[in-house]
Amino acid sequence: MNVGATRRVAPTFIFMKLTRNKLILNAVFCLTLVAVIIWALYAEYDRPWKKFQKEKIQQLRLQDLGETDRCITCHQGIDKPGFSNKPQPFKTHSGDYLKHHKVEKFGCVTCHEGQGAALTVDDAHGDVKNWTKPVLKGSFAQSSCGKCHPMNHKLPLTVELKGAPVFIQGWKLFNEYNCIGCHKLKGYERPERIGPALTAIGSKVNRDWLIKWLKDPKEYLKNTKMPGPKLSDNEIGYMADYLLSLTVGNENPPTSPFFKGGIYSPLIRGVRGVPPPLAKGGEGEFEKGDSVEGKNLVKELGCLGCHMIDEKGNNFAPDLSGIGNKVNADWPYRFLKNPKAYDPKAKIPDFVMSEEEIQNIAVYLVTLKKKGREKGDVIPAKAGIQRDNWIPGQARNDITKVFTGQNKFLLKNINKGKKLVKDKGCTGCHEIEKLPAGYDAPPLDGIGSKRVDELFWGNITDIKKTLADWLMMKVMHPEKFTSDKIVARMPNYGFNEQQAKALVTFLLGARKDAVPVKYMKTLIEPDSPEIRGKKVFEKYNCLGCHKLNKKGGDVSVDLTKEGKKSRPDWLFAFLKTPYKIRPEPILKARMPDFKLSEKEINNAIEYLAFLSEIPYPYPFELKKEVQPEDIDDGEKLYHEIFACVGCHRVNGRGGQVGPDHTDVASRLTKEWFEQWLKDPQSIQSDVRMPKFKFQKWEFEALTNYLLTLGKYRFVQVKKTD
Repeated sequence: MNVGATRRVAPTFIFMKLTRNKLILNAVFCLTLVAVIIWALYAEYDRPWKKFQKEKIQQLRLQDLGETDRCITCHQGIDKPGFSNKPQPFKTHSGDYLKHHKVEKFGCVTCHEGQGAALTVDDAHGDVKNWTKPVLKGSFAQSSCGKCHPMNHKLPLTVELKGAPVFIQGWKLFNEYNCIGCHKLKGYERPERIGPALTAIGSKVNRDWLIKWLKDPKEYLKNTKMPGPKLSDNEIGYMADYLLSLTVGNENPPTSPFFKGGIYSPLIRGVRGVPPPLAKGGEGEFEKGDSVEGKNLVKELGCLGCHMIDEKGNNFAPDLSGIGNKVNADWPYRFLKNPKAYDPKAKIPDFVMSEEEIQNIAVYLVTLKKKGREKGDVIPAKAGIQRDNWIPGQARNDITKVFTGQNKFLLKNINKGKKLVKDKGCTGCHEIEKLPAGYDAPPLDGIGSKRVDELFWGNITDIKKTLADWLMMKVMHPEKFTSDKIVARMPNYGFNEQQAKALVTFLLGARKDAVPVKYMKTLIEPDSPEIRGKKVFEKYNCLGCHKLNKKGGDVSVDLTKEGKKSRPDWLFAFLKTPYKIRPEPILKARMPDFKLSEKEINNAIEYLAFLSEIPYPYPFELKKEVQPEDIDDGEKLYHEIFACVGCHRVNGRGGQVGPDHTDVASRLTKEWFEQWLKDPQSIQSDVRMPKFKFQKWEFEALTNYLLTLGKYRFVQVKKTD
């Protein structure tokens, strides 16, 4: 080997020497990895959606709404006519909803909610836990109408909408039962009044009736909207003490011109439960008054247009069936004499009644008693006013001075009752002194988007855990939510299942998610002539006496064609200061004075014009020029030939069978009484006025004469030289 030679080193490879156990583990790992890869490939190959894809899955991407809708994959006949008798999922959609809500624009999930992107029947139709948009089945789907078509709280309850009857019924119930009195809801305001004011109730009712009423309102008045407050006997006693301490401030003592006795102040009568005796010769008897005549007046003046007596009449105002059990004997007289003294916001109009008429009606009302209610309940021993401890003769000028000595406990009871009245939420519906009308219940904003885990279930275990079922239970049986830690304060209104379902449908519509503005559409404009007029008619219950399009009462004239019949300037003056037009042999009832504002009067007149399809304001009319002899001929025809004065009066002369014609040209439109003269039965089929066969000159002459009767004249008599 040479010294300078280069030395080469052969390459060497180092192999890891594995033990038997390590080789086994390595083999197992490799086999597992291969198995996982094979499973993944197979799973991807056999994905469920690929099966649907093979069946041509259909999908709508509702970009504006942020929804994916695959419902039409199965419901392929949903918008196709002729499949109404087919089974689901091929059945045509009910009603004509899709006529205005095209599937390609709204899909199904916009109304029915649910999981539109689901690929299985169970996922699409099932109740997924805590899914904020569970599928809405049946009439509950109508709750979605409120998303695009919000119901304005200012709309009258008589508004008519087609297509969502359950939702509309729920909206009406929400307003009729004054849910907003305790709950807040965006877009809704507390109404001016729902229940009667209680600020002076001590002047009105007796203690025995009040005890019964607080125990069970429906036992006295089955159709009342007031719920059963579920009070203990002690609580009833305290609340009665407080309410009976509230009287009209200027009564000291309260006496009536025809009511004997002065010791029966409202507070004494209410506290002691001793209504003044009405027997002949007894102290407190009525000096005057005929109950039979009073009964006739109640019927003839149209009182039953608002009130109900023995299931006859309307429920707009309080039921008078048992008012004799309820009120202190002289209260009806005092109220009818001056309603505003008892309640400044009272809606009862001024009937301009005579003293005799007021007395007769008052006497009749106190005779209206229900059997079995004459005797009061036993007053709780630990609460309420002890009748024997009351100091007779004291008036309520300063209540803290009245309750002295042995009666100090009474003031304590009154304070307890006042606290109960506030705590029980009575001020949600009633005005009581100056107590704040505060909200006592949770707000309802977003209630339709609540998750199940956000709801308090208490001890309830016998219903499905869904929002709709929770709301149904809350509306029908709120007391079931009481637990060891929480006392449910919501009263039971006695809703039946149909009412509850309607109310829940409305509440489900109160959702957090908003739709784009372009999807919103107001179906009824709250400031339209129709709606503004309906609000006036609803507020004052005009249909209690009058008819409109075959709906309403028969007490007074039909107003369906009043817009064509009466001049708007006369209507304005008449509604501002009503007076009797038709004599009593025809119509005993008289138009009362509702003290309407000028805005309300104008809204009512425009509404009548709208119903009659005539322009408003009324177009200017040119006066017709006639010769003096034409008027003379017409006057002779009126008074002598056709003897119109046998039924009608002019300037105090004539009969009282038909309306007074003294101011007829100011009251009626020219077209109206021309048509009336030609053929009265074509306007009113049951009218007693005969159809005369006038010659042409007679008709013109008679018309010309009538056109001169009034402050406003349609004719201008030519001056003679």
